[in-house]
Amino acid sequence: MIMLNEQEGQNAVRLPKYDRTIFDYIILAIGYLFMPLGVVLALLRMMGSHFKNYRKPANISLFYHVFVGGFVQMTGTVLFTLNEAPEDTATFISLLVSFTVILLLPASAFARSAAKARFRFSQLVKHYMQLINGSGIRYIGNLSELTGQSESDVRRDILYLQGHGVLAPELVINEGRTAAAPQNPVQERLSSFHGPFGGQPQAAPQTAAAAPPLLPKSVRCPGCGAQNTVSPGQPKNCDYCGTTLAYSWLLKC
Repeated sequence: MIMLNEQEGQNAVRLPKYDRTIFDYIILAIGYLFMPLGVVLALLRMMGSHFKNYRKPANISLFYHVFVGGFVQMTGTVLFTLNEAPEDTATFISLLVSFTVILLLPASAFARSAAKARFRFSQLVKHYMQLINGSGIRYIGNLSELTGQSESDVRRDILYLQGHGVLAPELVINEGRTAAAPQNPVQERLSSFHGPFGGQPQAAPQTAAAAPPLLPKSVRCPGCGAQNTVSPGQPKNCDYCGTTLAYSWLLKC
């Protein structure tokens, strides 16, 4: 299991070591029973899902098991053949060495690659947690810039983390990006009325800084749990269940 902390001092959050689906387990079973078909299915699985950050460790791990399964199959076949028609020990040893080079060496390489991919994703998750929980960043565009991931990758990762309880399901991560935070408003207020070194008060600024424009917000529907994007002043119905989602309701979440 990968151990991740939401914040300092809080309980650890657990993510699956390899988040496998039923299809993954079918590929594993076929890989141990008939390696060539297992390799084909593992390739198809990788082609269809390897663009997802959280799928990369599991996809690479499939190839590790398929090649180990091939080694088990070939070794079993040789042992069965030896029982039917005994060969000399040198031939058996040479076959085992060949199977090791052809199958087990690639399997060990896939195992190392899967471990590295799992570590990279765990580091990415820690980065997300620091930015969202520690720095209070709630915009997909900002998270994309700070983590080096595409915005589509960030969306998928956030949904994955919410689905596994690492992030609260009700947490709203908005589309777009926001400008840098202003300086401390209390300090600005004091500096506007007091001169340097406790001197005479300075004149208050004549104009206030313009408020940043409202941006569309992404919200989880309270009816069905699906993510929807709502623009300012433009209520919309949920794309999946029809529940009305108002922008003013989003401000309260």
